[in-house]
Amino acid sequence: MSDFLQAFDAALADLLGEGEQPVVVSSAMWPVLREMRRKDAGAVDEVLDCLQQRVAGRDLLMPAFTDGYGANGVCDLDHTPGTTGVLNECFRLRPGVTRSLSAFFSYAIDGPSAGVVGALQPEHAWGDGSLYDWMEQHNARFLLLGAHPTHCSYLHRLEWLVQDVLPYRYCKPFSGTLIRGGQAFASTETLFVRCLQPAAINDFTTLMPLLEQAGMRQQVLRGVSLAVYDARAVRDAVLPVLCRDPLRGLRNRADFEKGRCSHEHN
Repeated sequence: MSDFLQAFDAALADLLGEGEQPVVVSSAMWPVLREMRRKDAGAVDEVLDCLQQRVAGRDLLMPAFTDGYGANGVCDLDHTPGTTGVLNECFRLRPGVTRSLSAFFSYAIDGPSAGVVGALQPEHAWGDGSLYDWMEQHNARFLLLGAHPTHCSYLHRLEWLVQDVLPYRYCKPFSGTLIRGGQAFASTETLFVRCLQPAAINDFTTLMPLLEQAGMRQQVLRGVSLAVYDARAVRDAVLPVLCRDPLRGLRNRADFEKGRCSHEHN
């Protein structure tokens, strides 16, 4: 193991601990590869090996998002690559890894809960019974590897939880067919989409003080940023603020201060 990977493993041991919490990783690999002074696929495999060994026996999840059902109304989860980075895609393709049933927000998972997570088909992508709800119920620990601490899609779940006062999103259903394991699944997913008139621009960097309040821990490993925080602590810190100020996570809040958006033509 290289000096960098040894330091990386030590950082993971410190940040992730030895508990049973699921670990959900969002990553940007370019800072990691820069510090490793490599750019080959083997380096990605080595980082993933280190990560999987460190969380052995726990659920490990990574986003494997796609762009929906496509022109033919089908999303082939067996063959459609994710759009969320090389580490995630390397993980998705490993033997024994399951991909959850979603045409938009699928996750790759390896661990004891893979069967349960793989069977989830919620009515609302961020709502009750969704994978994000599951993460919350199991108090998932989020690891941001080389990515900004706010680049975590679970934060959108918190927008859903204050939907009654949030003026810049609305529900929009999408229907089609999912393919997984060669089997077809009829699917309808209702997304909580951003308004386009005017365009809503999320900026969750405004939530950084709340993540720190929630106990977020950060390290910088030879130029690579790492951050961890837990789902329930973040929920409990952020929700009261969003209830009082539902525009807190917007860059262009002035566009929505007078009320809800118009989406008749979206």
